Amino acid sequence: MSESPEIGDPEALIDPDARLLQFREAFVDDVMRGIVLLSLCILGLSFWRNFMGPQALRLPLAFAMLALATSLLTYTFVRRKHLSLRFKSRVLLFVLFFTGTGGLISFGQSAPTGNYFSMGLFIAAMLYPRSQVYAMIGGVVALIALVALAVLSGRHAIGVNLNEVSQQPAVWINLMMTLALTSGAIATAVGSFTRAVHGLLGDLHRQQIEIRRQRDQIAHLAMHDNLTGLPLLRLANDRSSVAMAHASRTGHKVAFLFVDLDGFKAINDNFGHDAGDQVLKQVALRLRASVRSTDTAARIGGDEFLIILSDLNRQACAADIADKILLALAEPIAYGQQQIAVSASIGIALYPDHADELLALKKAADLAMYAVKATGKNKYVFAQPLSALPA
Repeated sequence: MSESPEIGDPEALIDPDARLLQFREAFVDDVMRGIVLLSLCILGLSFWRNFMGPQALRLPLAFAMLALATSLLTYTFVRRKHLSLRFKSRVLLFVLFFTGTGGLISFGQSAPTGNYFSMGLFIAAMLYPRSQVYAMIGGVVALIALVALAVLSGRHAIGVNLNEVSQQPAVWINLMMTLALTSGAIATAVGSFTRAVHGLLGDLHRQQIEIRRQRDQIAHLAMHDNLTGLPLLRLANDRSSVAMAHASRTGHKVAFLFVDLDGFKAINDNFGHDAGDQVLKQVALRLRASVRSTDTAARIGGDEFLIILSDLNRQACAADIADKILLALAEPIAYGQQQIAVSASIGIALYPDHADELLALKKAADLAMYAVKATGKNKYVFAQPLSALPA
């Protein structure tokens, strides 16, 4: 059987049932550690009180119950890694209720061990369903009522003179120790709970960040070319629509440059597909470097690219960018020991000069690019308005 992931492990899947079990396991161990310390300290004081203290402080039955409970609890704590959570929790609650009952019978309503009932119910609330906790509360109330009835009816007598006992410093020391160590045990329990919740929230936060990162990565991969990192056609269309909408409000122009590499098939045939991939990566880098940060360079086909130049004042701006692209591509691309020459044919369409719809603009730029192919390649041509083209 594989081990359960530790609380706070960011790689662990957050299984609510497994995490709750881990929390309860750590909670019981932490509380048991505090109560063992409490029991051992009180047992030592009780030993002195019963064997060396004044006669009025000697309660053999209460001491015997405390010694039994402490022995059982200490043994369980020492063996905690080899015992089930169910067994440990039951021992813990038994010791608390058993010791609380012994104090109630011996001292009545003045018993400081009544704090054990409160601690036991607090621990039970962390470990058991609400219905069982309510049943335990009812059982404790019934037990106190039964002892009260026995005392009030004369069937049971408190075996100590409370006035005489209150004159003994050891009793007050016992009370202070009980309250201090009980509070410490509760603080330990609350601290364990807080650490568990903090660990769980930390895991949730880290997993949310990882989920968001993976979601962003998936979205990026869906919208960007895996080889070149450039936007794909879908993202290019979205950005085109945004640029055209902005241009219609400002009266500026948007240029669409269809860039098709010349003789790319020959590069694959002569140098191999790895060389072709290297050429596409370098072309993508040079295209991106040739345009502004507000513009878009996208890969829309095998060796076809689309450049979207937004917010232009005049047609000459698009021509300047086209010249810059041709100049950047004119430098050979290194592949191993070889230099690969690259050129491109560019067709340019302007919004709203050549068309006022995206599909028509892309068609106009595409036709202009093919016109370059037909007239010598490695240059650019502006499109004609679609209304001027033959049907």
